[in-house]
Amino acid sequence: MRIAVDANVLEAPWGGIPKYLDRIARELVAGGDDVRLLANTRRLERPVAGATEVGVRVKGTPLWREGFLPLWLARSGVDVLWAPESVLPRWSPVPTVVTIHDLASLRIEGVKPSAHERGFRTAVARSARRASRVIAVSQTTAADVEAEYGVGRSKLTVVPNGVDEAFSPGDRETALATVANRWGLQAPFVLHVGSLEPRKGLDVLIEAAAFAAAEGAGWRLALAGSPGFEGGRIEAAARASGACDLLGRVGEAELLDLMRAAGAFAAPALYEGFGIAPLEAMACGTPAVIAAGSGGLEEVSGPAAIVVAERTAAAWRADIEDALARPPGLIERGLRHAARFRWPQVAAETRAVLADAAAVRA
Repeated sequence: MRIAVDANVLEAPWGGIPKYLDRIARELVAGGDDVRLLANTRRLERPVAGATEVGVRVKGTPLWREGFLPLWLARSGVDVLWAPESVLPRWSPVPTVVTIHDLASLRIEGVKPSAHERGFRTAVARSARRASRVIAVSQTTAADVEAEYGVGRSKLTVVPNGVDEAFSPGDRETALATVANRWGLQAPFVLHVGSLEPRKGLDVLIEAAAFAAAEGAGWRLALAGSPGFEGGRIEAAARASGACDLLGRVGEAELLDLMRAAGAFAAPALYEGFGIAPLEAMACGTPAVIAAGSGGLEEVSGPAAIVVAERTAAAWRADIEDALARPPGLIERGLRHAARFRWPQVAAETRAVLADAAAVRA
């Protein structure tokens, strides 16, 4: 199959959606598909081996998407266009597939900049309604797309995210030594990975860490990730707590060591469409603690994690300390659960949706 991909997200800081595209594209190429990565740049910073790059620099990505992209598609001979970052051109001469990761900005007021929210009410809404097929990363997101955009379930397919094979228990003592040398982290510590922004619900986690430290509980909170929307406020609260270590953005090898070394992983997000990080932690043998009522996060990780019913510091401290005891049954349940989410299967299910869309024109 000849697959065109809007690959502009590969130029963004490394995170969930760039990883999503990268991993699926690699699997599609390995399976023999002709994958063409199109981006508003002369050369991708993160190429995918075996995929064809189509880099054309235009002033402004919206102009690239509405001008260059449809014209290129019209003469390219590709079978389908896939938009993994949720936005399609207004017109496409070939069938289209769009992936929707979450609609948190429409569900919870004030968790994203106003421009981001407007984009989801306009460009993303239009893309979901006009796409030949829509991929949602969870049942939660599928339900939100149906409710917010009026997209029927006949056009929607749920395909989850995946976890890299590298995430495995490994040598925990070596990982502990590595993170101690790199950041001065000492066991036991609780890890959170993700951008520092209101949607991640970090206020209650920082408060729980401060509460525990004040009573001599002996664990600290490590926050790995760059400041996002209103991130400065969250950073200031973390520093003021005296119980948190701000690690900044971490590389993939560093992330693996942190996941293996952490006593527990905490995800207090207000709302997620999916949530890969808790699964990655569980795949490393690290217990995960997540928030109740967190949409796709609870849907995906809840069956194998400790789910905190209340958004209070006391509740989070109690459940984190249960996880820090590292009950063997909880660890084993997490390992089994995380093993269900692997990129080869994700790519196969994504390809099936792309092929279904391509058949619309056949």
